[in-house]
Amino acid sequence: MTLNNQPLPWREPRFTSLCALCLTCLAAIVTPEIARAQVFDERFDSWPVDLKLKGTILVGETANVSPELLKTLGDTQKQSLVVFTNQAVATNQAVANEIAATYEPIFNEVKSCELTPDFQYDASHGADVIAWHDVRTADEIPLQQLKQLESWFRGHIEKGKTLLVFGPQAKILSKVFVASIINQDPVIATGMNLIPDCALETGFAISAPYKQQMLSVLASHPRCVGIGLEKNTAILFRGRKVRVLGDGQATFMLTANEHQPVRVQTISNDASSRRQPEKSLVDLTEWRRDAIDRTLEPFPPEKPETPIVDNGTLIIVGGGGMPKGLMGQFVEAAGGLENAKLVYVPCEEEDEVSPEQGMVASWKSMGVTNASFLHTKDRVRANSDEAFLAPLKDATGIWFGGGRQWNLADSYYGTLAHQMMKDVVRKGGVIGGSSAGASIQARYLARATPIENFKIMAPGYERGGLGFISGVAIDQHFTQRGRQPDMTQLVNRYPQLLGIGLDEATAITVKGSIAQVSGRGKVHFYDRTQPVYPDRPDFVALEDGQSYDLAKRQVIENR
Repeated sequence: MTLNNQPLPWREPRFTSLCALCLTCLAAIVTPEIARAQVFDERFDSWPVDLKLKGTILVGETANVSPELLKTLGDTQKQSLVVFTNQAVATNQAVANEIAATYEPIFNEVKSCELTPDFQYDASHGADVIAWHDVRTADEIPLQQLKQLESWFRGHIEKGKTLLVFGPQAKILSKVFVASIINQDPVIATGMNLIPDCALETGFAISAPYKQQMLSVLASHPRCVGIGLEKNTAILFRGRKVRVLGDGQATFMLTANEHQPVRVQTISNDASSRRQPEKSLVDLTEWRRDAIDRTLEPFPPEKPETPIVDNGTLIIVGGGGMPKGLMGQFVEAAGGLENAKLVYVPCEEEDEVSPEQGMVASWKSMGVTNASFLHTKDRVRANSDEAFLAPLKDATGIWFGGGRQWNLADSYYGTLAHQMMKDVVRKGGVIGGSSAGASIQARYLARATPIENFKIMAPGYERGGLGFISGVAIDQHFTQRGRQPDMTQLVNRYPQLLGIGLDEATAITVKGSIAQVSGRGKVHFYDRTQPVYPDRPDFVALEDGQSYDLAKRQVIENR
């Protein structure tokens, strides 16, 4: 194994990253007008394309695993298991008895395999679960065997199946790990990256020496998430969510930069924390994005672009219903019933959605002749698939649906699809959206936490808005969900941004820098260039028919 921060020979640079970079460069060449519309941090290759694990990984710090812990995996009674061990099961009755006692009451079929030098795993066996027990450290495992194991494990996970790894070698599943300590300094090796963009450390303790060791690893790998797993504790990675099993804790860490302190969060297996899920649950993609974000230019910039829509129209709705006649205005702004070419973009976490979308059906019932939708969770597809991108080439109007706005950031931010969406407005078209489809229109993305949505500022997703308008932060369901204190908190932290809070069934239509209010509620504008008084609201609230100049930050008086 090659150490001292050198990649192992079997960890080659990813072909997909190279392809994505080439495609991005090609797009810039063949579509120079669109490329110029991009701002400095909308980069495809900065952000992960593997947004979630296709399968499940359960990692245990110790080789001792209880049947009770395994039951948390779900209906294992219908599953088959293959156990890899470096101990001769056939000749070691104690090992055989331990494996039998642990797994046979849980799985309907259990097979044990000794990892001898000439062992070959028959992947066609089709086991639902693979377990790897090994008393060796990563240094003691032959390189060729590690390479073969990674191939088997990766193929297994890609099929949506489960991998269990227990023992001191568990940390090799992460991107980098501490292989040894020499003169109190960690020697870092490159792992399998099955737990992507992480530095996993087992036998961790929440004390200064352990934290300092983790921070030293992150200092040389700032785009990695540090995960410290306590003794006698397991950690479950499923999709993009992470939780702890057992009595111990897991600590997540990010290194500091010039503008942000070290980020630390500890989670445990606490059934009483359901009302505070951040105490027992972590979204790994959010942490990976935050790690990346800390290596880029500060965001939002101290002097954001002036909020002006140079060409075209934005329609931004606060969710909970539509102002009367507003969808008709959207269609007219896109060219009218016969000429409009409309694209609906649902905001969904699922990889696949129904081919029958209600918004498209509604447009067609209005008489729109050209209406379609697109959806993907595959960033590479959104960046390069010509068939997928085809509806955006001639689109005159795009509508973004409601849901959780981080889904839209994951799918499209920095992709060629994103550039083409911005080009719709540049060519004089219209972009609209409600709820999540409202917030995503700003360059700064508000309320994008993947776990719950109670916080208006989400590390890792603030730099996730699609940026059809700059210099603002947009929140929705505003009065109905009591979100005024949240916006106060946001603009106090980022006074350079104009805060906009939209009530339900209320909208602003933006042309140039003028935002006109429509609907039954109010739109709240938070401007920190103006003084705040303790006995007055820290916002201006406008009703149906009133207008606000976003560039000048002032109410337009009706004449």
